[in-house]
Amino acid sequence: MTVLEEIIDILNDDGGAMIPRPASDDEITQCQKELIEIGLEPLPQGYIDFLKINNGLAWNGIIFYSTYQVVEADNPDSFKLMDLVTMNDDFNDRFELDEKVLLGIADDDYYTYNIETQKYEVLEFSSREVMEEFDNFEDLFCFTAGGRLGLNS
Repeated sequence: MTVLEEIIDILNDDGGAMIPRPASDDEITQCQKELIEIGLEPLPQGYIDFLKINNGLAWNGIIFYSTYQVVEADNPDSFKLMDLVTMNDDFNDRFELDEKVLLGIADDDYYTYNIETQKYEVLEFSSREVMEEFDNFEDLFCFTAGGRLGLNS
């Protein structure tokens, strides 16, 4: 089991996390196709691997987007976990950061993948300056969710 999977298990036990079922290959393919159709970059493999474990995540102010909009079945008027295509289209329209794929957000940070540098990044919300960068998605995830759990010491 990877550290990412261990953290997800901890979050599953927390009860306050929205952790959708794994994304199917068809859902990932459709998401990739829609990103390309609107002129955006496809998802990096590391994030695709994450989506195959769970299709996005929302917990304690941390959000990683899914292949489609997710709502709680028993409470459709509650929080909605937004989809990657919608959020990337909006992000690109507002900031014209074509070289970045928006993966998620938390508090004052954006989580992106930089196509040019092939790094996962934490961007400061207002300036969009790179605060942290990682070689793989698991390290970014462990920094964010693991940090909130107090696992990064």
